[in-house]
Amino acid sequence: MGLMSGFNKRRAMKWLVLMSLILARLVQQPTQPVRTRAGLVRGTVSRNGKFFQYFGIPYATVDERNRFQAPLPPPTWTGIFEAVDENTWCPQHSGGIIIGEPNCLKLNIYTPVRITKPLPVMVYIHGGCFFSGTGSPFLYGGDFLAENDVIFVGINYRLSVEGFLCLGIKEAPGNAGLKDQIAALKWIQENIEAFGGDPNDVTLFGESAGAVSTSFMMLSPAAKGLFHKAILQSGSSLAPWALQHDPIGAASNLVRKLGYNTKDPKEIHSILSTKTAEEILKTISKFEEKFCVAEKDLFVPCIEKSIEGVDPVVTEYPADIIQSGNYTKVPMIIGYTDKEGIYFVSADYGTSIKNNSDAIDPLKTLQEDLEFPSELDKNCTAQVIKRHYFSSYQDDLITDMVDLYSDVHIKFPLVLESELYTRTTDQPIYYYQFKYNGLRNMPKIISGFREVVNGASHADELFYLFKPHAFPLLHSAEENMIKRMVTMWTNFAKYSDPTPQPSQLTPFRWRPSRRQNPTALIIDAQVSTAPLWEEASVRLWNDTYNKYRRRDYGEKQFQPYAAVVAADQLKL
Repeated sequence: MGLMSGFNKRRAMKWLVLMSLILARLVQQPTQPVRTRAGLVRGTVSRNGKFFQYFGIPYATVDERNRFQAPLPPPTWTGIFEAVDENTWCPQHSGGIIIGEPNCLKLNIYTPVRITKPLPVMVYIHGGCFFSGTGSPFLYGGDFLAENDVIFVGINYRLSVEGFLCLGIKEAPGNAGLKDQIAALKWIQENIEAFGGDPNDVTLFGESAGAVSTSFMMLSPAAKGLFHKAILQSGSSLAPWALQHDPIGAASNLVRKLGYNTKDPKEIHSILSTKTAEEILKTISKFEEKFCVAEKDLFVPCIEKSIEGVDPVVTEYPADIIQSGNYTKVPMIIGYTDKEGIYFVSADYGTSIKNNSDAIDPLKTLQEDLEFPSELDKNCTAQVIKRHYFSSYQDDLITDMVDLYSDVHIKFPLVLESELYTRTTDQPIYYYQFKYNGLRNMPKIISGFREVVNGASHADELFYLFKPHAFPLLHSAEENMIKRMVTMWTNFAKYSDPTPQPSQLTPFRWRPSRRQNPTALIIDAQVSTAPLWEEASVRLWNDTYNKYRRRDYGEKQFQPYAAVVAADQLKL
């Protein structure tokens, strides 16, 4: 969800930002200028001399004219734009401070030094629950990818209220952050050839909120033709936290915390327009109860209303679009880590639930896409969930809570989405589970649960794909896993197949699967295969959502729950 978010242990953020800025200004050899439609751009040669890097290139504009709205075109310039700013952040609360700048729509490009033909392009959308994160090399350096003969692009997009205020009016129609992503993809189509990339061979990939975004790009007609392959890592547009359930209610609650009482969209917009991003973020942080997926008033994508003069991105519920087959069909990789919930349970509970079953309330982990007709239904559901996940009453209940978070917020939604794709596309889909517990599993290490829970946390696979410029990570001891992950991901970008032929790094074939419970590649110290999902947990959440999904959340939204995982299909 963005490595630097949500944990008290990140008080070193100020120091890391400062050091990264200092390092970025050490003299490096400049590249030859590249001509984009906005003007000439000059980057630097990497320290190892293997790739060129161009940081902080503006792809669109945000100012007082379009706050909460779609981005404006990028600026143009005369002379040469020095693309050396590798620390661009959109406004966010991180590590106890507010960082970022409103006009943050910039991207970063890595290209191999030697290019003899147009290369495949990999575009990464960062995670962070739509309220934090960055596409910059501060966290997501594309060094490893560029060294494997692809062009890598990391993008920023507006977050939280700035990116996802959804009032259903022209001044704040919703999904500005998704519209930023589309603007970035359009910029790449128009300019990437000048950097050696092939605009007709673009792989879009993302983790967590970035995977949700990638899913929405597949579902949105506005993004059609802008990419040609997709990778969804630990995130789904069907996730409870991936869509605003009551956008006006969330915005009304926000302005109430600012001292106002109104549900009128025009009045809400007028109030928020007078507040800086910093003021809004401080208010949200002050009243935040849970971290990310379990927080109630999240500013994330929404279903847009039809507004004259506004081009929408999302106009229907995701499941409806996939079921209709009216989406961009491309080869895909879909997967998650085996213990996704480590990241979130650490942030929400720490070790407070250890040996304390009375502290467990399963309903506090759920989003508002469930609605109970009575207290009896609510209490019965809580007991069913508690029996499923906490029936053993082990000495340490942390692992049980991790499993609950993992299933409801990441695994179950992604299982459903992948099953719907299987039914409606003829393109190959490769599935995986990442279980490796190594020395670059930074979210798990930071969580403090490294010795408590076996397996891999949410976002643990990322630093086997990326080289963060903000802090050093042990490389030599994890070189094999880094090479394996990078090889499979870049092979997919090049060939639509992560293992086109067995090699020393990948002495196996990772094949697509169309089984009812698809076969997944298990990525661990030893690679194996196994079914993607665990039947009993899927059945539990299938039954729960069939009974209690919100009726005002789209009548068709959860129809696939009954169809996808019906008991007779699972042979339970």
